[in-house]
Amino acid sequence: MKYFILAGEKSGDLHGSNLIHEIKKLDSNAQIKAWGGDGMKAEGAEIIIHHKELAIMGLLGVLQNIKRLKGLFTKFGSEIDEFKPDTIIFIDYGGFNLKAARIAKRKGFHTQFYIAPKVWAWNKSRISDIQKWVDKLYVIFPFEQQIFSEKGIDTYYVGNPLQDAVSSFQATADFLQRENITLPYVALLAGSRKQEIKSALPVFAQLAKENPQISFIVAGIREWRELYANYPIRVLYNQTYDVLSHAQAAVVTSGTATLETALFKVPQVVVYKTDWLFYSLAKLLVKIKFISLVNIILDKLAIPELIQVQFTSQHIQLHLQNILAKDAEARLEQLNDYEKLLQVIGPSGASQKTAELLVNAAQSAK
Repeated sequence: MKYFILAGEKSGDLHGSNLIHEIKKLDSNAQIKAWGGDGMKAEGAEIIIHHKELAIMGLLGVLQNIKRLKGLFTKFGSEIDEFKPDTIIFIDYGGFNLKAARIAKRKGFHTQFYIAPKVWAWNKSRISDIQKWVDKLYVIFPFEQQIFSEKGIDTYYVGNPLQDAVSSFQATADFLQRENITLPYVALLAGSRKQEIKSALPVFAQLAKENPQISFIVAGIREWRELYANYPIRVLYNQTYDVLSHAQAAVVTSGTATLETALFKVPQVVVYKTDWLFYSLAKLLVKIKFISLVNIILDKLAIPELIQVQFTSQHIQLHLQNILAKDAEARLEQLNDYEKLLQVIGPSGASQKTAELLVNAAQSAK
């Protein structure tokens, strides 16, 4: 069968690559075209547009790129008309992917959405969009099943794919020796989008300058290599899991990486900064108490969050002092909360389960 997959950011590429790996076990003749990244390409997908071309953040980012966005949606319509996939799979990235799903459904294509838009956080109007434009929905948090099923959406809880990625990771045996790393160190994760990285790096560099007694390593994204060049801080590219697996603690830009850090059982401080207009609007619209996935899932402030003006080197340093010592109370509390988190998320196997459901749904729709 033919599959067209849209993943709009690096985390989506990770989940997409694991999904493609499982799809090919079930469908050896699978033809896959995608908007994604290097991970999906490595699994055999033909990448038409790289996800970094889709990385637009905040209201200002959207307004500044309206013409380009229109062009991307036009291109998407042309691509699926030409390829004629048996199903189109959208991975996360709800703002963009739901608009693409509308285009696909209006053209008569079968649509499936993996990792639902977080309507429980904000923009509940997206539920009606999912009802209209998505045939099958696969969710990764247990509480999402009821939210969408109550609206008549064909919804399946599949578990969290990050468990697959982390549990299957094999640490590089000579990582510390090869990179000449001395323990302990603090991992710095600046995010995967250009705007996130540009916001985080100056603060991270200042943090390193003010704390020469602490070793810091940035887990960098190779696609944005030029952004790191102007900062005197060590960067290791495309080795995030290796960096996390040995870290004593981490400072993490809010997003998927906060949950990954927790699954590696690394105590962390979560940070985030975006453009002021988007943040001001978000404060009015967002219906959740926390921004990090760990805190949202546990429904408590398990890890500290430094947002907007609080995202400074001084504030980070204060929180790092509380979690760096191995017997520190705050550190032990985070590790205890991580155990509770694992119980909520459940075991690995999300990619395999989702692939089975996707392929069966596509076959039934033919």
